[in-house]
Amino acid sequence: MQDSNRSSSYLFRVILIPPAVFFSVIFGGAYGSGREIVEFVTKYGPSGGFVSLATIAILYAAILFLCFEFARLTRSFEYRAFFKNLIGKGWVLYELLFMLGLVVALAICASASGAIALNHFGLPEIIGGIGLLLIVVALNYQGRRFVEISMIFCIGALALAFLYLAAELFSGQSALISDKLAAEQTTNFNAIKGGMTYAFSSGGFIPILLYCAVGLRSRSECLVAALLAASVTVLPGIVLHSAFLTQYPAILDETLPAYTVVQSLTSPGFLNIYLVIVFLMIAQTGVGLLQGFIERIDGWMLEKNGKPMPPIGHALTAGGVVVASMVFASIGLVELIFRGFTFFSAAFFFVFFIPLFTVGIYKIFFTSPKDQKAAQ
Repeated sequence: MQDSNRSSSYLFRVILIPPAVFFSVIFGGAYGSGREIVEFVTKYGPSGGFVSLATIAILYAAILFLCFEFARLTRSFEYRAFFKNLIGKGWVLYELLFMLGLVVALAICASASGAIALNHFGLPEIIGGIGLLLIVVALNYQGRRFVEISMIFCIGALALAFLYLAAELFSGQSALISDKLAAEQTTNFNAIKGGMTYAFSSGGFIPILLYCAVGLRSRSECLVAALLAASVTVLPGIVLHSAFLTQYPAILDETLPAYTVVQSLTSPGFLNIYLVIVFLMIAQTGVGLLQGFIERIDGWMLEKNGKPMPPIGHALTAGGVVVASMVFASIGLVELIFRGFTFFSAAFFFVFFIPLFTVGIYKIFFTSPKDQKAAQ
């Protein structure tokens, strides 16, 4: 009873669960290697990078709020139901896109895990992929509540690591960062396009994560959860971009730029701790995405058979997708990130974001509660 009351409290429903799930899923494709920040933030220059980050934060907050509120009003917390309410029979287009995106996103996670295993620990890249597979299968076997709680603990550990990194960065490198900003003659506002590309690509997976919004009870709670999730997710990007400026522009050519700067700014002991936490967070990205996919399958199973998949079915589904993704990982991290983000940004824009910012806004703000209930 005590656990039930705690999990239904405002702290868990609004403050902890939505930001934890969103950040955990975004992390592996955003910060696991740091390569993503280089490609869509730092390459636009010192001040341009901050413009890109601001663009990402604004778009994340808007997309999250609209998705949370639309899901709350229509009671559609798995993506098939969500898109049936948003675009009717066109929901299948998102499912096809998501299935491809899921494999690519997990391939990025597997590639980053393998790169960490090889570059730091001297182990074969396949060991990183196997470690990722085992964690994903184990956590998805335990179910949604266990997944959400594990995400909160991992984010707590990561927050402490980033606080330490930020303290080291700004205590010893603030003058260098200021010099880099001062030396820049003009701000590259192409960074807005880079931020949009990144936000539309990674934000396209938000409907998969709507299980984290089940506890939201009002429009104001959806807004608070969205603003917190967007802020928490962008803060590490600010720290990493600032850290990359200490080695800009040479950092642009690094395959694992986050590893490079953490190694140069901190001690070997902290680097080991940081990489363990990063590895766990990369695994959480896979866990979170697959949990959304499992919610979709469970919804279909409930309709057809009256009961969801058993835990072993959850684990086998997760394992099968990760194994398929490990094959894609052989393409290489940099190529996966650049091509994947560019393609999915355009695809999600047409299949998801145009309907969300037109039909979704109309149904949220201009449809009466009575009509919303009738549409369910």
